[in-house]
Amino acid sequence: MKIAIENFGAIKKRIEIEPKPLTIFCGSNNTGKTYGLYVLNALMDSRLVVSFDWARQHAKFLLDQRRLVVDRSSLLGPDAIKHAQTSIARGLKETLPRFFAADIGLTEEATFEITLSQQDIDAHLAKFDYSYGERAKSQKDLSVLTCKFAEDGQRAEISIGGDWSSAAQIERVLNDVLMELYCPIRQGRALLLPAERSGINLFFRELNSRRAALLRHVTSQTLDTNELLKDIIISRYPQPIHDYIEFMNAQPEIKRRTSEFADMAAWLQKEVLRVKYKVDRYGDISIAPQRTKSELGLHLGSSTAKTFFSLWSYLNHMAQPGDCLMIDEPELNLHPQNQRNIARLLAELVNRGIRVVVSTHSDYMVREWGNLVMLGQEFPERDQIAKQHGLNEAQWLSADNVHAYEFHAGGVEVMSVHSKNGIRTPLFDESIEQLNSAAQEIYFAVQAASGELEQAEPKTSKSRKGQA
Repeated sequence: MKIAIENFGAIKKRIEIEPKPLTIFCGSNNTGKTYGLYVLNALMDSRLVVSFDWARQHAKFLLDQRRLVVDRSSLLGPDAIKHAQTSIARGLKETLPRFFAADIGLTEEATFEITLSQQDIDAHLAKFDYSYGERAKSQKDLSVLTCKFAEDGQRAEISIGGDWSSAAQIERVLNDVLMELYCPIRQGRALLLPAERSGINLFFRELNSRRAALLRHVTSQTLDTNELLKDIIISRYPQPIHDYIEFMNAQPEIKRRTSEFADMAAWLQKEVLRVKYKVDRYGDISIAPQRTKSELGLHLGSSTAKTFFSLWSYLNHMAQPGDCLMIDEPELNLHPQNQRNIARLLAELVNRGIRVVVSTHSDYMVREWGNLVMLGQEFPERDQIAKQHGLNEAQWLSADNVHAYEFHAGGVEVMSVHSKNGIRTPLFDESIEQLNSAAQEIYFAVQAASGELEQAEPKTSKSRKGQA
């Protein structure tokens, strides 16, 4: 799947993004990296509302007949794909103002285009098995809808069971079926860790929009019911920020789960953070520094401990293969060596089945991913070099699984990702060359000046001695 964006925020020129298992956004400040990250997050969000003509046309028949069998071409023929792409792009444009908690004018001049991947859809068909169930009010039976393709992929069968109140209700579910079919990237959970996470981790209770709205209205002298409902229903934050606040408030429930990635959470604590996290039944977070028995509130921990709690919690309790983990500025508060360590951790997540999207300013992380891409191909000294630098096979990346994009004023350039030379970083290289050039020029100028002073001092001293 490809997403084209034009004239949206800082993104003025048309850009095209094709997500891969590891997708990297880097570049200058205020060039649209976070906007691009949020657009991808919106596309993966199950709350994205898209209306398909196909769903509207078949909902009434399904309500009456309870079963519908259609040929592949009805859903995946050239015309069907074309209409699907238009519908998804339209739904995305209409949804983004709400997603950003902004006025509808945010996307008024913007253009979005979706190009579906027939190859990805075909690979997805073999295991496509959609099932929906919801208990209606005052009803004992579930309202059930299922969709499954035949083994040869040439026919799809959709059936309903239980009590359905209207064709409109079925149409809404069919729209969701089609989104799951056309957008395999929506499989699994999509969690975005925003750049604001360090502050949110300390103040998430105070930032809870619904609680704040209730308190504001309860303590006011006049209670306006309409304003109260609007404040409770409509978040004051962009959707990713709102979702992250909800994620932090849900820690007492989240801590009861166990993830198959808990080993990576333990590694993160031991090798990078050097603290252990603890969440009590009320959701209060504390840390215990390594080699001590004392516990401190998270607010007393280092900036690194504050920033990386959510990544630890996700890995320890929630992560599953098929998820998409999105991180805005994963390098926050990290020493260069630990930036490389986090790059390695994220690469291993990719190899274990979690898709990763990052927006970063870190040259260290991008270069480390480049190293891992080069290690992804066989060459005689690979094992020896990897061992020497603390890199293991679980972290090596296939170049085919990585896409990198360099954002600059108005547009985006696709960065070269190749097994022979890693990831080319023109913007970082230019900045580093300018820094090195300035340092070299300053150094030699200082040395030259120091040499002149050393030669001048003896002459001055001799002259004074003669005068004496």
